[in-house]
Amino acid sequence: MKAETAYQVILALPESEVSRLYQLLGVHSANVVNKTKSKKKEIISDAEATEYILRKLRRF
Repeated sequence: MKAETAYQVILALPESEVSRLYQLLGVHSANVVNKTKSKKKEIISDAEATEYILRKLRRF
């Protein structure tokens, strides 16, 4: 099998299978990253946003 063929096969695999393939091969790839969910800040209301801005402006 040519390297180009293997590369195309790897690209076609889902991410879970790619990481499993790397595990089987004993390869640590920079592309394989533990995915952590980012914490999103809560959306504040218009009133809360206005209060926040006024508090910040009062400091100046």
